[in-house]
Amino acid sequence: AVDRVLLVSAGLDSAVIAEEQILGQVRDAYETALARGQTGPITNELLRRAIRFGKRVRAEARPGTDRSLADRAAAWAIARLTRNDDQPRGHALVVGSGEMGRLLATRLAEAGILVTVASRSGERAARLAEALPRAGRQGQPHQSVLTDQALEPAAQYDAIAIAVRSSAWLLDAAHLGTERPPPVVVDLSSPGVVSPELAARLGDRLLDVDRLGEAKGRSSLDPAAERRVRADLDATRDRFVAWLRDHHNGDGIALLRQQTEDIRRRHLDRLRRRGHLSEEQLAAVEAMTGAMLAELLHVPTLQLRRSDDAAARVRELFGFGP
Repeated sequence: AVDRVLLVSAGLDSAVIAEEQILGQVRDAYETALARGQTGPITNELLRRAIRFGKRVRAEARPGTDRSLADRAAAWAIARLTRNDDQPRGHALVVGSGEMGRLLATRLAEAGILVTVASRSGERAARLAEALPRAGRQGQPHQSVLTDQALEPAAQYDAIAIAVRSSAWLLDAAHLGTERPPPVVVDLSSPGVVSPELAARLGDRLLDVDRLGEAKGRSSLDPAAERRVRADLDATRDRFVAWLRDHHNGDGIALLRQQTEDIRRRHLDRLRRRGHLSEEQLAAVEAMTGAMLAELLHVPTLQLRRSDDAAARVRELFGFGP
């Protein structure tokens, strides 16, 4: 489980190694759970270590390489829109104005492709379209449209890139018709929103999340860096497991000390209620019993620190706790 959290947070099991969006999503999810009081000391420690590890992996990434799913997907689409003169041309529809949609639209626009941004919010779509670098030599402004209006004439585009949250098919064969070859389609939605019928028709003109790992791209980690971060993952995991063992052992030691102190206090209170001893005598008895208890618990405490499950041993040997 610890391995999995570290792998996901660092993007080491992603189609694009060390992708940036995953770490942000992990951080957002953790901060939301933390604000709602849904985490505990173990989860807090694990997620904090995982986020720090993810940052270390990102620091190893080479500049100019794929850093997100959008980088890899946009490069795939641009390669298919590039003519013999090495200048990509065409008109692309980007459906979705979230972070992934913004990255897709930006990469396509930077390559000189005219982009129409579609969103359920006309305001968000317009804002994103206005922020994109102008397309082509003439510096054409990009366009924006509502999603429902964009999909009806979908066949007019050379490329369609979709990154939305939806539980229904958004693009199907009826949207593209049969009058012309279909556009290249990128579907980074999860789950995918291209219907199975259209996916079969598109064939290798469709790139979805499942196929993204097969698309050619330049890994952000060179082989030596990847070996380093994977060794660091093992070390990070082992350090957390050691912390977790100490945490559990600390619980067992704390349980032992609390329960024995409760017993000592109970007997001191009984002695105090009888009223046979002066305050000085009571203080002497309290000091003596405290020192005696500390000496008695010294060796068991050392043994418990080396135990795999100190709390269970305390419950078994002393009958303390639930």
